[in-house]
Amino acid sequence: MKNLLKAIAYAIVVSTCYNCSVESTENSQEESLVLQEQIAALDEPDEVCSGQDPQAVLTNNSLLAADFEVFDQFGLLMTHAYGVPVGDTSTVLSFPDGVTTFIVSTSTSIKEIRIDMGNCMIYEVEIDENNQLDTDVPNQL
Repeated sequence: MKNLLKAIAYAIVVSTCYNCSVESTENSQEESLVLQEQIAALDEPDEVCSGQDPQAVLTNNSLLAADFEVFDQFGLLMTHAYGVPVGDTSTVLSFPDGVTTFIVSTSTSIKEIRIDMGNCMIYEVEIDENNQLDTDVPNQL
């Protein structure tokens, strides 16, 4: 009986040793550094936009190449992105603030959007596979 108790105690000690794992301290230090960098990034204050010109960008998910034109309130072309390929995004277009007309066109359709764009605003528009625009509302930078 005494030997049985000793054998059970020995089996419990041995089984706990087999359940332990050894980890490299190098990985733990790397994970700790990554975690510290992520915490530092969260603590950094967000940059506040101050007087940056409005911007616009077009994402073309239609089946046709698209043109993106930006006109001022007098109808003068301020900037453009012609021939945005299928599945691609135009460059970010900057222009002065004020009432702005955006014209998005393909070989089969023309869409016109008029928005009063202020500084620190971006108009991100996407054309879907049915040549429909996803938004007519700008976002704050």
